[in-house]
Amino acid sequence: MTFLLYALVFVAALTLLVRLAKFRVRSELSYARTFGLTALMVGLLMLVWWFLTRGGPETRLVHPIILPGPMEVLRSFPSLHFQQGLERCIFASWLRVTAGFLLAAVIAIPLGVYMATFRPIAAFFRPLSLAGAYVPIVVFIPLSMTWFGTEETQKIGFLFIACFVALLPLVIKDIADVPSA
Repeated sequence: MTFLLYALVFVAALTLLVRLAKFRVRSELSYARTFGLTALMVGLLMLVWWFLTRGGPETRLVHPIILPGPMEVLRSFPSLHFQQGLERCIFASWLRVTAGFLLAAVIAIPLGVYMATFRPIAAFFRPLSLAGAYVPIVVFIPLSMTWFGTEETQKIGFLFIACFVALLPLVIKDIADVPSA
């Protein structure tokens, strides 16, 4: 219920801002203004993060186990870097994401091109693309565990499925938007 209240306050404040600032629909922004607004958003997020995590562990709005403060995160980098192998973990994650994306791209790009170009191919694979579009991505976690086990292959397999489900409709739409010769 609290989240709903915050969401309603956010939408009301955003609507008020749009009305009072008299923004024009889809108007161009200068680079400086775009950069300034982006920096303002990052600054506001950092301020909210600090506000939620200020004070001692017992007086915080959010417990440090759930959300550590900005300074706690900065102080933890040396131990993560030197004692817990942060770079090794980052590289392993990068390899998983890259492998999953490349496998998805190798299949989704040609399939998307053929589905957007040839109607029989689109009709045949339509159930696959529809299922991917309407099924929440978290549903694929137990499915990938069943198919690939619980080791490294499962992680890459899940990322493959997640990237494939996101990439296929984009390829189909972009190829379909190309005018016929």
